[in-house]
Amino acid sequence: MEEAEMSASLRLKNALEAYGYYSARWTEHSEKGGKYLIIFSVTLGRPILVRQIDLKAVGAGHDLPALQKLFTQFPLHKKDILDQIAYEEWKGRVLSFLNARGYARADYSRHEIRMDRDQFWADIYLWLNTGTRFRFGDIKITGAEHYPRWFIQRYLSFKAGDWYSPKAMAITQSNLHNADRFSDISVTSDLDKAKNDAIPVTVDLKSMSAQHFKIGAGYSTNIGPNAALIYDNYNAFDQAQHVRVSILAAQLNRNAGVTYSWPVGAHLGSEYIAQASYQNQNLTAYNSNEILASAGRQWSLSSENSRSKNATVEALINSEKANYNVAGQFNNSFYIYPSVQYSVQDFRNVLRPIAGYSLTARVEGASKVWGSNANFIRFSAQGEWRKRLSRNWVLGTRAKLGAMWLTGPISELPPNLRFFAGGQNSLPGYAYQSQGPLAVDGAVEGGRLLAVGGFDIQRFVTQDWAVVAFYDVGNAFNSWSSFHVLQDVGLGVRWYSPVGPIRFDLAHPLVAPQTPAVRIAFSVGFSL
Repeated sequence: MEEAEMSASLRLKNALEAYGYYSARWTEHSEKGGKYLIIFSVTLGRPILVRQIDLKAVGAGHDLPALQKLFTQFPLHKKDILDQIAYEEWKGRVLSFLNARGYARADYSRHEIRMDRDQFWADIYLWLNTGTRFRFGDIKITGAEHYPRWFIQRYLSFKAGDWYSPKAMAITQSNLHNADRFSDISVTSDLDKAKNDAIPVTVDLKSMSAQHFKIGAGYSTNIGPNAALIYDNYNAFDQAQHVRVSILAAQLNRNAGVTYSWPVGAHLGSEYIAQASYQNQNLTAYNSNEILASAGRQWSLSSENSRSKNATVEALINSEKANYNVAGQFNNSFYIYPSVQYSVQDFRNVLRPIAGYSLTARVEGASKVWGSNANFIRFSAQGEWRKRLSRNWVLGTRAKLGAMWLTGPISELPPNLRFFAGGQNSLPGYAYQSQGPLAVDGAVEGGRLLAVGGFDIQRFVTQDWAVVAFYDVGNAFNSWSSFHVLQDVGLGVRWYSPVGPIRFDLAHPLVAPQTPAVRIAFSVGFSL
């Protein structure tokens, strides 16, 4: 026990001196019970005060405005108590700032605290040399020979000549990991081999098998228990073209589809797309069978290849044949319609979307001239914004909007082109796609307009677990004069797992409550 007391006393001494109390005194005594307890009574004494600060910067980046701002935030001033913890943290923050901007050899040519313990003063000498700002040099890609080199370069978030950035290398590592094409990934730079202030980089890869089979089962509040079978070929014809065949069987939804995409251009997200699917839905408001085929092109608008930050434009020609029963009305339809969709996403971490925003907007239209059942122009948009207010609090807002111009009755449109409200990502207090304008018999038939919004506040109780309170308002409708506003409130839990956020919510409808009075909403992964 004597050894434990000596060790505890030494740790206390080091802690007090780190905060400037070199003349502190203490007494100690121990108590024996269920556990051995050491109690210290501390007299801090006179602290060491800062007498003089010599703080300066030289080198290529010494006049950076952001660096100058950091210098104004130096935590110690004359006559302050010598807080060496704050001093060391500031030193590390400055080096991290410079390293992130390409000053890979930034260092302190002098970092000294001269102290007179008898006179209780200390002088600080901290001289920073930012060094040279480096760029990325030659980029060498090795391994994964079955993939074209131009395709692998799409995953790089930097190119030769860009300012050197460890963050860009980390993003590249993440992009390659999330590609589901490579098993071993190494993105390394060699500062010792830098020439003309350019650091060479090596990307070393080992390919996975190009063909994957995935089988899964789960539960979704919107469609009930479900099982999925997915086949992927990520390197068709050895040209990095992607074929996916998927089958989903759920209580309320059955879907089978095939998607063929082939990359084009220098950025992730730029590709040609062809897809076809069959879907059968048996929901509260309608039953439907739909055959959909689409073909077109997607362009990446982002200069930074990143999964967490991207922007794309997609243009498709769609062909859809459907038969459906909505509000007791049976109908068949056929449509050919072009669509243009813009999507942007900027989250610090897509698996932990607690800071950032996303937006998707789509416009599409059909005409009888090219064989469609009716003329329509349809616009829809959905977005989310999240702000971390503090270490433990996150504020979020979200909205869905829709508007449609249609010649003829809404019964001419299949359910997927009408607007409905309800469900976890709309109004979770109401059943999925169960709300909207009513037909003559009082059954929901969907509407021409949609306005749904909400907000939530999250409180983290651990690093990965949070409790949430939320409120939602809105509905689908045909005109503003007939807008029947619905509302719900709820409480939930979020677990930010390695595969994305897992949500469990209890939602209660405030307007026109239906059975059950409290609905359970559950989902896994990132979604609006």
